Amino acid sequence: MIKKSIYILILVVTITACKTKKNTTNNNANTMLLTKVLDNYNNNRFHKKTLKASLKAKYKGKNSLPSVNASLRIEKDKVIWLSITKLFFSVGKLKITPDRVQFYNNLDNSYFDGDFSLLSNFLGTDVNFKQVQSIFLGEAIYDLNKEDYQVVAQENNYLFTPIEKDERFNIFFWLDVNTYKTSKQEIRQEKESKLLSVQYNNFENIDNVTLPKHIHILAKNSKTANTLDIDYKNVEFDLPLRFPFTIPSGYKEIKL
Repeated sequence: MIKKSIYILILVVTITACKTKKNTTNNNANTMLLTKVLDNYNNNRFHKKTLKASLKAKYKGKNSLPSVNASLRIEKDKVIWLSITKLFFSVGKLKITPDRVQFYNNLDNSYFDGDFSLLSNFLGTDVNFKQVQSIFLGEAIYDLNKEDYQVVAQENNYLFTPIEKDERFNIFFWLDVNTYKTSKQEIRQEKESKLLSVQYNNFENIDNVTLPKHIHILAKNSKTANTLDIDYKNVEFDLPLRFPFTIPSGYKEIKL
């Protein structure tokens, strides 16, 4: 009986040790993968002072618009500026700073001058300046780090998910295995039937900066779905830029 008990004890200890060793090995492998991917992601982040680009954009939603052209100017962490035109006619302008969103629409003589509620309503989730900037630059809208995220390798991507789940929403980030840029990111608010999905395609390296040539944004809830497709053209960096913006007199304010 004593011998049998000793045998069982040895067997339990051996199995436990093997499981512990296996778990430790798996954790070490995941940590190494996470470190490698994050290092490459951070090394490939946008590092220029300014960006200037021509865009072609198409919006589909409740009030769909035909394709328009736009001039995009970004001074990193300070200003995002868009001038939108159609057949050489000015459709409107948008200017975003860290604490303010300004927009006017020449099609209906309206304007907005306030906080980020205009953009948050369009995207279906609360956003700030850096998150909007990240969408344009093909980067994750939340800070990716070792403490808060886990990663798994997929066929062409690395999928990041939070270690601790949030009851309000689920977050998913896919990084391209070749460029280490964000190929897709999603915020799902299942209780409210809301989804924000941003997908990037056709990455291009310009002056040691990797940018997506195409951005597809989908923002939907249980009643509506809005999509915005953006194509980059003629990208230039570190030019001296101006950001002219004056709301025309007589325009009606958009109240949210």
